Amino acid sequence: MFSFSDPDHAPACEQKRRIIADKVALYAKVHTKLLTDEDDEILKFSLAELVRECSCESLSPSAVLDVYAKQCVAAHAATNCLADLMFDQALKHYKPERPLSGVPISLKDCIDIAGYDTTLGYSSRANRPVTTSAPIVRLLQDAGALLHVKTTVPTGLLSFETSSDLFGLTTNPYNPKFSPGASTGGGGALLAYRGSKIEIASDLGGSVRFPAVYCGVYGMKATSGRFPSTGCGTSVPGLEGIQTTSPMANNLDDLIEFWERVVSMKPWEYDQTCVPIPWRSVDFVLAGRKPRWGVIWNDGLIRPTPACLRALKCAVDTLREQGYEVFDFDAPSPVEGLKIGFPLAFADGGQCKFGVSLLAPLRRGEVINPAISLLVNTCCLPSIVRNAVASYIRWFSRPAGRNDVFADLLACLGRSTASEERALIVRRDEYRDKWREAMRAQGIDFVMSVPHALPPMPKDGTGVATLVSANYAFLYNILDYPAGVVPVTFVDSTLDALPEDHNTNTWPTLNDAERAVWSLYDATAMDGLPLGVQIAGGRFEEEKVLEGMKLLDTALRDASRPFVPKEF
Repeated sequence: MFSFSDPDHAPACEQKRRIIADKVALYAKVHTKLLTDEDDEILKFSLAELVRECSCESLSPSAVLDVYAKQCVAAHAATNCLADLMFDQALKHYKPERPLSGVPISLKDCIDIAGYDTTLGYSSRANRPVTTSAPIVRLLQDAGALLHVKTTVPTGLLSFETSSDLFGLTTNPYNPKFSPGASTGGGGALLAYRGSKIEIASDLGGSVRFPAVYCGVYGMKATSGRFPSTGCGTSVPGLEGIQTTSPMANNLDDLIEFWERVVSMKPWEYDQTCVPIPWRSVDFVLAGRKPRWGVIWNDGLIRPTPACLRALKCAVDTLREQGYEVFDFDAPSPVEGLKIGFPLAFADGGQCKFGVSLLAPLRRGEVINPAISLLVNTCCLPSIVRNAVASYIRWFSRPAGRNDVFADLLACLGRSTASEERALIVRRDEYRDKWREAMRAQGIDFVMSVPHALPPMPKDGTGVATLVSANYAFLYNILDYPAGVVPVTFVDSTLDALPEDHNTNTWPTLNDAERAVWSLYDATAMDGLPLGVQIAGGRFEEEKVLEGMKLLDTALRDASRPFVPKEF
């Protein structure tokens, strides 16, 4: 009997899972006791308080790791979120009286740290420790941080779910039938469990923001060049100005504090890709004005489902009640951005011959999510076939015009020649200029939208929704704008139910991309899952966007509508 699978695939996966299980079992023996009141106090320490307590030696780094180890073990048992454990190594690099002394920080699997794997979810990269740490790792170690675990990712990173043959399935802490987001799903789940203070993640099209909103935590994608990104692995390399490395946190104050302390370490002296911009605090009260908010309710391709739309309305209404000017943003077409961004991201059809692209590391028989397969297969179709399919979709849509936008997006996908790719970059820069001028002309400080049209993705939903549905998040990677997520509320099966006339009035008007997303929507099954909104600002305005996130977070509290996460 012949097997079409690579003979090394299953053994590599088995070995990796066994190593993780053995390490977890080892720590579980030591950290099986329930949290004490003292442990809980340590978990409640803010980032700044942890640094202060460790620096004055009121709290030892080993005591901090002991408490966070308990949470890591519990989080992994519930969600399968850990890709490696590095507690002993974390203590070896500890430095007192530094900006991040004693702060437990987890690393997404794709961040290089010497002596550990960087797999990107591929079995071919498992059990092959890298020899050099990424600049952000060296910076954090110099800052006294405790780099204690690595977190799971899906195969090839590009997904709404965190699943791979290598690590298995990582689930949402609020409901195991749903995704924690991706590709930083392990990090999102761990943060929700308070197993880490900060997660170092990456974001190509929402990989910081989807896990943040799915798990009810905070994250902000940075502008390219503002946060150290060298040594962060990617399945689609060479996309300068689109992919960034960025942090997540389970507390907004900690996220802001972390950003400021990292910048104080002069990251441009660690990573040549970083721009030497010092921290610039933003205070609208001192400036004597309130910021203006522009809202994108619908990106023109996939309208938000009821729960996500309610969360956005809640944020808008709350800001208006607090006296902020919030209005509809007349933005340059988001769909036009997607028609530039998707061809750029997949210009090689996912099949670069140099062993560094999306499909090259896959072993025979290794499973990759169907959304990637669909996108790559579409990109590889001859243009005449792709255009014929798009035309068929247009012509046979009823009512007429229902699928025009979706068909246009489908037609623009495909492998690009060098000259075609350069033309796309020119179009991208012109598109960015249009956005800059539109925000200036309308006096907009922040753009607010949903992060995704759907609440947390149900199991196996990525292949149905497809990567096209990442549109609300991917837009800001194309623009290279900082964009953050603020949790707002939870799905309510009553408030968020589909209207009675949905099948007769709404469904017939949905294009095929929308129908795929809306087919996954079930307010009853999704009841209790987190919902949030996305806030974006101009390039290199990280401080300003973080302040905007804080203004919304504070407004929700002042309006007696705070987001209160579940305590795990």
